Parts: sequence; structure tokens; C-alpha cells
Amino acid sequence: MCTYECFGDYYRGCQHYVVRYYSGSSADCLSQDCKTSSEHKHKTARDCLCPKVHNDARKVVNMFQFKCDTCMENARSRYR
Repeated sequence: MCTYECFGDYYRGCQHYVVRYYSGSSADCLSQDCKTSSEHKHKTARDCLCPKVHNDARKVVNMFQFKCDTCMENARSRYR
């Protein structure tokens, strides 16, 4: 799988990583079965069934000791 570099925030309260942005840097896996690879074997096919799956190379910008906004909102809605 190809890897794309992203930057984001890590929330220790819920162990979630929230992506802020992708840097544009990527590492090609050179696999023929990867749709995002430069070595993909079905380059001209319109409906290729190869998986378009990639990994994120996560870089932590900020680390917070509390839960992320989504988890905080879910916790609040449970008590209403």
C-alpha cells in the first residue's frame, strides 16, 4: 500500500488521531495490485477492481490530554 504523510492532533483522553492536513508527500509501494501505485497494471481501465487503499504516515502536531470533539459530543448526548 502507498503511504501518504499527514499531520494532525492526538487526543490521549480517547486515543484518537484527527487529521488536520496532508502534506502532499507520498511513498509509492510499487505494487501492481495497488490502484494508487505508479506500477498499477490496469492504468487504462475505466472500472478497475483493484483496491484503492493507502496508509497514513501520521505526524503529531499537538497532543491533548482530553477527548476529541466527537467523543466529547457523544458523551454529552448520552446524558441528555
